Amino acid sequence: MSWEIQLKKREIAYLQFDEVLFSCAKAKLKLTENGNVISICKSIKKPRDFPNFVFEKEVVISLERFTNKCSETKISFVYNRIDFRLMTIDTHFQTGEKVQFVATLTGATGLNLDCKVFYNQKNETELSTETLTVERSFEYPGMYSIYAECKINGSIKPFTAEELFFHVEDALSASKLQIYQQQSTFHTYPASTELIFHHKYYFPISYALMVNDVIITELQTAPTFDEKKISSNETAKFELNATMQRLVGPGIHYVTLLLQNNVSSVTFLTPVTFNEEIKHLKVMTKQYVGLQPNSFIISATVSQGAPVNLSIDIKSTQTRLTVYKTSTFCSRDCHSMVVEATLSRAGIYEVEATARNKISLMTSNTTFEALPQIFDVYITSRGFNFETRREVFVFIRGDLGKYEMNLTIGENTAKNSTLTISKSEYEHEGLPNLPFDAKPYKLIKDESIFNEARQVTVLIRNDKQTFRFVGNVPKALQTSCLESVRIRDGKVGGGLDEPLKVVEELVLSVDLNFICVRELFSVDYKWRAYRVTSRVDIPKTGDEVQLNASSVEPELLIKANALLPGLYVIKVYANITSDDYHMSLAKGDDFTLVEIPARRLNFVIKGGNVVEAGLNTTVLKFESSIDFTKHEGNIKRDWFCAVTQEDLPMTKEIGKIQRKGSCFDWKTLWVSDNDTLEISRNKLIPSEQYYVRLIISGPHYDATFADQKFIIKSKPAPVVILRCWSNCEKLFSSHKPIILQLECDDCIRHSWELSLKSGQQMSLCKNQRFCKLNKSILDKVKTSSNVTGTGYNIDGDKASASLILAPPIPPSGGICKVHPRSGIAYVTKFNVTCHGYAQGRVPLKYKFFTAEKDQNNLLQHGCDPNLNDVTFPSKTIFYDVMIWVEICGPRQACIVKNLSVSLTKNHHDNTDVISDLFNAISSQNLQQTAQLMLPMSSANILERFQIKKVYERVAKYPIKTLMSVKQLADVVRHLVDGFGVINDYHVRLIAKIMDRIEYTVRNPSTSDDDDDVIRSIAASCIFVTSHLMQFSDDISFKIKESSRMTRLGKLLMASLIPGEDTMTFGTKSVKGKFLKLNNDVINPLNGSSSFRLPNIQTLNNEVMNVEVFTYDSSINFNTRTHKVDQVTSVSMTTGWRNEIPISRNDAKNQTIGFPLPAQPGKGNITMRVESECDVAGCHSKAAGWALFDWKLYKRDGNDLFLTIHVENMDQKIRNCTMSLQTTDQGSFKLKKEFHEKELLYTWSISERSLPHRQVELNLTVFVDLGAGFYRIGSLINVTITSFILNCLHWEDRMRDWGESSCTVHQNAGIFNCECDVDQVTPNRVKRSGEEEIPQIIYASHLLVFPNKINYDQVKIFVT
Repeated sequence: MSWEIQLKKREIAYLQFDEVLFSCAKAKLKLTENGNVISICKSIKKPRDFPNFVFEKEVVISLERFTNKCSETKISFVYNRIDFRLMTIDTHFQTGEKVQFVATLTGATGLNLDCKVFYNQKNETELSTETLTVERSFEYPGMYSIYAECKINGSIKPFTAEELFFHVEDALSASKLQIYQQQSTFHTYPASTELIFHHKYYFPISYALMVNDVIITELQTAPTFDEKKISSNETAKFELNATMQRLVGPGIHYVTLLLQNNVSSVTFLTPVTFNEEIKHLKVMTKQYVGLQPNSFIISATVSQGAPVNLSIDIKSTQTRLTVYKTSTFCSRDCHSMVVEATLSRAGIYEVEATARNKISLMTSNTTFEALPQIFDVYITSRGFNFETRREVFVFIRGDLGKYEMNLTIGENTAKNSTLTISKSEYEHEGLPNLPFDAKPYKLIKDESIFNEARQVTVLIRNDKQTFRFVGNVPKALQTSCLESVRIRDGKVGGGLDEPLKVVEELVLSVDLNFICVRELFSVDYKWRAYRVTSRVDIPKTGDEVQLNASSVEPELLIKANALLPGLYVIKVYANITSDDYHMSLAKGDDFTLVEIPARRLNFVIKGGNVVEAGLNTTVLKFESSIDFTKHEGNIKRDWFCAVTQEDLPMTKEIGKIQRKGSCFDWKTLWVSDNDTLEISRNKLIPSEQYYVRLIISGPHYDATFADQKFIIKSKPAPVVILRCWSNCEKLFSSHKPIILQLECDDCIRHSWELSLKSGQQMSLCKNQRFCKLNKSILDKVKTSSNVTGTGYNIDGDKASASLILAPPIPPSGGICKVHPRSGIAYVTKFNVTCHGYAQGRVPLKYKFFTAEKDQNNLLQHGCDPNLNDVTFPSKTIFYDVMIWVEICGPRQACIVKNLSVSLTKNHHDNTDVISDLFNAISSQNLQQTAQLMLPMSSANILERFQIKKVYERVAKYPIKTLMSVKQLADVVRHLVDGFGVINDYHVRLIAKIMDRIEYTVRNPSTSDDDDDVIRSIAASCIFVTSHLMQFSDDISFKIKESSRMTRLGKLLMASLIPGEDTMTFGTKSVKGKFLKLNNDVINPLNGSSSFRLPNIQTLNNEVMNVEVFTYDSSINFNTRTHKVDQVTSVSMTTGWRNEIPISRNDAKNQTIGFPLPAQPGKGNITMRVESECDVAGCHSKAAGWALFDWKLYKRDGNDLFLTIHVENMDQKIRNCTMSLQTTDQGSFKLKKEFHEKELLYTWSISERSLPHRQVELNLTVFVDLGAGFYRIGSLINVTITSFILNCLHWEDRMRDWGESSCTVHQNAGIFNCECDVDQVTPNRVKRSGEEEIPQIIYASHLLVFPNKINYDQVKIFVT
């Protein structure tokens, strides 16, 4: 028989025998430990004489009998499991630092022990309790150890705790090291040399040397501490061979010496010079240069050599006296050097340039003449009417002095005069608009009479030179109504006072001011940008930079990262042409100055600022929030990992050589330069937490970084990822909700907590995967705070992820006023002014609103703090209009100022605004149109023909920004509400406007994506669309607009999260409720969900429709683990004509179930294939002409026949190959080859072979046309879509949808589904016996069959 005692790591077994009774001749007792055997062979009846044993490994006690004869054998023993260990918080400590050691002893209760703790085999401390904490400090660096030993009375040997080794190292600092470089007289490039550094001796030290950004070498100190070297100097030598020097080149460079160990690091920065011999010096300047106060340029070039100390000596050729001296120094890249010089007197001079460094010297000279110069001339004019004098303005910048001037305008006789420039700055009044600061310019005016465009030539002479400048004056334009062109930039003193600093993006728009009315005209806009060095520079053609596509629209969007950093003059040209004769009526322009700062990429590391991971996590993954494919240029990523945040590098160069604090023992902090980072947990050094930093840099971008802290828990935990869906920047927007989600496969419960800096803790979103922090919560976040989401699995394990919320600072310190405070509706012009708000040179955004019921009206937006000459409507005799102003800084940090005006109603409406309206719509001024349409829609003063013109003009408005979309939606809403829909032509125009609004909202070009604005746009569009549906009797149009209503509903639902309270909206024709349901409302038996219809109040003559829609999986909140494969939508509309689908009484409080559809059988599937390619536009790429026409037929209910008609007049077709493949490069692909020489090819495709889901396919046709073409073949690509249509019939009695008596029409398509209905429908009979009109609804919807539906996790969106 045997007994086994198993031990855990660090456990010890203490074995005592109470009684041992057996005969050695008949049995053997063995103790086996790790292969070692202790044999006991004698009878002992007194257990106190039997020795005790200590085992550190697993032990087996075995008793082996030699005979089967009965004999007395008795063994009795007890054992203790003793856990004896030593612990400390780290393995590296500083000299002089108090180090805390903890010794613990468990499982030895009742034993007589003698335990001691030994420090480096010299000192000892008795362990008298189960836990002993000792603090020790160490004077000298080195490797130390600590171990403990216990003796038990009666045992054969003592037992020890595992020996603990640790390192003590000197703390390095610049003051203690006293680093200096041994200066050599010079280093000759590229000969090998040494860099020698000296410092006080400390141990240990590892060296890393970097020249500029190039890592040169690393050195390690001696492995052991030398006490004799204390207080002495240590020398570190680095050899720089020719190869190393060529990496950086000749000249002066900065050397970074990093001295580090495991507890500290010091950086020493010093210059080093590699001298290269100077060769081929040449000095140059212009033949003629100007005089003070203007300077001129002297340039010097060398073919090689660096560094270069260049001295300039200018002497008079007559007196040989030096009149001017200057010098410059070039540290490296000295092929071309430039200095500025000034001279006070005219004359001939000689300039001598001397270039020297430590190993060479060269000189060069040349001569030039100094006399007054003309530097720049700008020519413009003013006056646009026939037979009036034109003012020609000539601005001249030059040296002080006298000149001869000749001015020629067109073919007129030249005018000669003397030009005297007597001062460096001039004060000008009554100037035309100028794209530069005119103070340094002398102004010459001339008046002439001419009607055609004229060339103006200016000739200016000094004693030796003639300066020629040419400009053009536009021709006079007849009957011009244009008074001025003004960029709405909010500047008071003109376009070039102070530049607008573009922090994120800047939207500039144009106001055209007219002095008369002309209804039929158009305006062509052109924006240009010129990069300048100062405000006095005249923008020239060579300085122009490319702008975006909106440069020909009345609104220009400038994004900070779209232009290189610098100063830009932004100029807009407006050309007014008549609509009847297409002739130019007037031209104007305006300027403004903007500054583009250094580019910065804002990003975070996904998952949260703090993330927890359990022991079950094997790989840690990190990803940036930035999409690198959207940024041009070489964007570089560098990932770093450290145990403490203090050790994370501020620059990527230091991070590539620093090893202190690394996550991977003595490796560098730098980990990777990939887009994403993956770290295997078993490669990390033991620690409870780590920090990752991502530094992103690139050409013209400032280096920026983002950090993430990740904590390794001591036990398994669920994998929790914090995902942000909305408002996810470092500085959140105070006007948008922050929507967060916890992704966790194993979590059954969730919790959220907001920790404010005040110490207040707020519980949020109880047991919800999603958490929405709306404005009321964000307003409480005054300083940086944390929101933490925690997920719990079924075992109670939990893990958290946190996000830092940093609020932006809104503008403050200003006031807003309205004048006058009261007036007459439609007549009084009110002005709203704001001033005193400032955030440096960062332009603020001002938005002016009025409120009307539940809808707000955006009157003006942009940088202009003033709203001028606006009138308001009145609903009653006495009426108050509420005005509020949003003043916003970067990241939508806004404050709101509320104002109001009192109105009295005038019975005689002001019709003068009609002329202003037509000027606004003709110039496509959306902001003025929005201001004018507000009062006009209530006054109803437009004639039918005028309404038609307004609709036509508004339909052409360009829209780019979300604010423009908001204003256009307001304008169309006012048009429809105030003037109605006149005819089908208006319906089509408004439908096109709705299409453009939808597209722009879904594809915004700006970051100003305020959810409140989007909801307001959607509400306006729903209002307009409902009116269109009321007007039109076209069923296909109603179906199309019903789809639009549902899409607009999705916009209203964008900021909702599953389980949130219902959101309602309503118009005159439509009322609805929106909510998103959690998966716990789904019936697990049939996969259906029920929703109670809202109690909608309708008039007796109104009707109601209920429609069911399904969408694909791209709606919202599709995460990595919880995919929404199918979304069912229910919409209700009132106001349709003719039929009465559901009576008002039946609709109230009616519960309808919406099943998740299974894949239908063959009997109710109609497969259609539609092309997005216009057949006429699908051309051959061959030299000849070929027409590809294709049609789709269905036969026997199964097969689809694809027919390709190829027509070519010159060549016969040799063969034809067709292929059908999914556009997403999926596995689906079909191919068919034809070798017959035909003009008509038919391809039979089985319905079963096509994917039964919505999918885009590429149809590729290759036709071999013979060698007569420059290409052997002709290719054509057509994109087609495969989908499944189903027509449903509402069974009124069953309260459910059915398929009987309703089939898909042969010509139905994805955008226009037609259903064939069996007219034989059973009548219903009332209880009284009277025949009742059947209540029937027919609806078509798109069934998108997913590859896989998990009905336990699917989410239903209901509208």
